[in-house]
Amino acid sequence: TLKPFVYAAAMNPDRPNPWTATTLLIDVRTPFVTRRLESYVPANFDLQEHGPVRVREALGSSYNIPAVLAVEEVGVGPFIQFMTEFGVTSLAQNTDVDLSVTLGGGEVRLLNLTAAYGALANGGTRVEPTLIQSVTTANGDVLYEHRPQVGTRVLDERVAYIVTDMLSDDGARMPGFGANSILNIGRPAAAKTGTTTDFRDNWVMGYTPELVVGVWVGNADYTPMIDVTGLTGAGPIWHHTVRTLSADLPESTFTRPGGLERAEICSLSGKLPTDACISTRWEWFVAGTIPTEADDMHQIYEVDTVTGRLADESTPPERRTEEVFVVLPPEARAWGVRNGFPEPPLAAEPVDGRVRVLSPDPYTVYEISPVLPITSQRVKLAAATPLDTARVTYRLNGEAVAVTEDAPFEAWWQLAVGDYELIAEITSTSGETVALEPVPFEVVPFQPPGSFTER
Repeated sequence: TLKPFVYAAAMNPDRPNPWTATTLLIDVRTPFVTRRLESYVPANFDLQEHGPVRVREALGSSYNIPAVLAVEEVGVGPFIQFMTEFGVTSLAQNTDVDLSVTLGGGEVRLLNLTAAYGALANGGTRVEPTLIQSVTTANGDVLYEHRPQVGTRVLDERVAYIVTDMLSDDGARMPGFGANSILNIGRPAAAKTGTTTDFRDNWVMGYTPELVVGVWVGNADYTPMIDVTGLTGAGPIWHHTVRTLSADLPESTFTRPGGLERAEICSLSGKLPTDACISTRWEWFVAGTIPTEADDMHQIYEVDTVTGRLADESTPPERRTEEVFVVLPPEARAWGVRNGFPEPPLAAEPVDGRVRVLSPDPYTVYEISPVLPITSQRVKLAAATPLDTARVTYRLNGEAVAVTEDAPFEAWWQLAVGDYELIAEITSTSGETVALEPVPFEVVPFQPPGSFTER
């Protein structure tokens, strides 16, 4: 339920490179490094990878990996300060809060979180919640009457509107929750679910133009529930509560502020559409943040209909046809192969992306087993590589341990006790070599239960 806020923080137009609802995120297995220099590998609730997704879909369908990418972009400390401005002060009191904060890794109070969603509903203005409207004596004398506050602006109203638009987009929710989920109440409403891994807590937070409702479901003694999610537990309560309280109110829409612009973008890349783009959509942007780059993930090439390869000077005209290839960023190439995307020709223009080591995860500690043959105890060496990769050299502590010239450029290394730093060197077809960021890991001997090794 904190995901809308981390995306809102990333979309702050005062940032040097603010995100937008069309910012492309790669939803594949991604190891992160925590502030304690530990490897953290989040998974989505459905345990699936969804490849390239835009912020709108990532938020609407509540994907976990993109949300951690967002909090890594914003920074854990700045994000906690951002939430404090919304009145969620409990996160700042927990010194152990880390990248998992946006996936429920920090405790919050229902009242404070509902008030924070109220700030989204108010166009970015926070109002301190009040529990007592008035106190009147038996004789009718008014001893106290609450006077509404002006409120404090904590978020750009244009960003608040775009976040609201994403949270109320049933189409963006469809991949994660299906069509017409319990979050759809038959009138404009923004909503977000939340479920802890062990089913101890589940939430739905949401609002209409007039009303904000927060629901928490769990056991009073904090024992785990049995397969109860935000959608099945808190969802029906939220749905029926909002519908009942809104029954006598006229249907209204969220007020759109000035300073917004609408533009057509390519659905896959989030950039400006070209003739090759096979699907487009219209999107809202804070003025000045409309993408300026043209889509480069859809590229057109002439193919020989007989050989299936790129046409060349020997291909007769009747065997030539144009085909659109989807060229994915390096970290999504393996996902694309697994999901049926044809590998584009080597002549395709490379797409920018995060070139990184895929295996091993940083700061992992491997333990050698005493019951398995040492020759079978190996770790895979793999990297996300650009399309024009010709060779990958893997070096451990400076020494080359594997060289591979065949995609997907993977190798296996037999475990040996020690501290290691892995560097992958990627050589392109043009002969240029780039060394990726080092990945440290450790291999230790078998540790009997209850024993300790001084480190």
